[in-house]
Amino acid sequence: MQSHAEAGSSRSNSNSPNANSPLIYDPVSPEAHLDPYPIYQQLRDHHPLYYIAEHDAWALSRYTDVQEGLRDWETFSSSEGVELGTYAKFFGPGSIQELDPPRHDVLRKVLAPRFLNKAVKSYEPMVEATAAELLEDLPHHADLDLGLAFTQRLPIMTIFRILGIPEADIAWTTDTGLEMLNRPPGESGPSPQAYELRAELVSFLEDQVDQRRGGNYTDDVFGDLARAIDDGSMEHEEIQGLTLLLIAAGMETTTSLLGTMVHSLATGAVTREELGGGVDLPTAAAVDEFVRFDAPAQWLARVTTKPVSLHGVQLETGSRVLMIFASANRDPREFDRPDELILDRDGSRNLAFGEGIHFCIGMPLAKLEARVGMRQLLRTLPAFEMNGEPTRYPSHVIRGYQNVPIRWAS
Repeated sequence: MQSHAEAGSSRSNSNSPNANSPLIYDPVSPEAHLDPYPIYQQLRDHHPLYYIAEHDAWALSRYTDVQEGLRDWETFSSSEGVELGTYAKFFGPGSIQELDPPRHDVLRKVLAPRFLNKAVKSYEPMVEATAAELLEDLPHHADLDLGLAFTQRLPIMTIFRILGIPEADIAWTTDTGLEMLNRPPGESGPSPQAYELRAELVSFLEDQVDQRRGGNYTDDVFGDLARAIDDGSMEHEEIQGLTLLLIAAGMETTTSLLGTMVHSLATGAVTREELGGGVDLPTAAAVDEFVRFDAPAQWLARVTTKPVSLHGVQLETGSRVLMIFASANRDPREFDRPDELILDRDGSRNLAFGEGIHFCIGMPLAKLEARVGMRQLLRTLPAFEMNGEPTRYPSHVIRGYQNVPIRWAS
């Protein structure tokens, strides 16, 4: 059995499990961002454990491996950050995706009441009204960008209202957050500007929570955080990571899912009839299938807490391992015809929202926004088609459409 040390830190090292492979997988490269799925197929078929020399990290690409790794938090820890390079732990203290128990469980419990199914169901009228407002304001006689006008704005406005951000501050918070989260493929870490924007945003978010302390609790996430600080459940510094994580999820993950659905409709990959426009459509199965087919978050990383053997290689303690959700969701060992978008497929076991203790707390909300948003779009807008090239998010982790330029079909 090879050890991590034997595998070496260079692809030229003959002991590396992929030393002689012509395949080069760099998860932050523009090439991997543009079209990763052929690469994922090669990884699954030939390199289920792949060493990424550029980042001194490993990648798991098969469904079973990724699922088991996500479930075993005691071996595959999130506490050293879930991205690569200096992007790891960028959100700072309190980010539950970068914490292990017991602290993870304490902070997740603070957030949970706002994101459980019962609470999310109560948000449906608000999401529907927001979607209707955004769509009814669109000009039906001019070309436009549905990304800017709808798929970005609906999730952002929804999560900001759940947080408790004042309506007057939504535009500034949106612009600041999007600039802060700009992570172009090929970049190894946040820019100096990203850190400056983070400081500005955190100052604003902390002030929102502080205004609610001492019994001035409001019926929103900020009010919950104020109460938790006052009763000693959380530390003041943890406002940063908790709130930035929620904002990022609203700005990137759900927006990516909606953008993919709108793009598929505009290109004819799915028809309006297939997607549906009735009271209960798009179905939960259709949303699950879009999530499976092109996972909004392509991968996240873990770090081993002890030596572990994977595919004949012994990884040392402290090895960073990428869990490639998007590859796992295209694994033919788990899904029939995985490279086809089949809207009535039972794709509920996809790993796009994670697995185990770090299962995405916002999953019910993301699915609600996708279902209600697309339902309202199908009811409101006439037929449309692409008008030029869409652009994807400037991110090496999030893969979705930020801009979807359309024109009305004749």
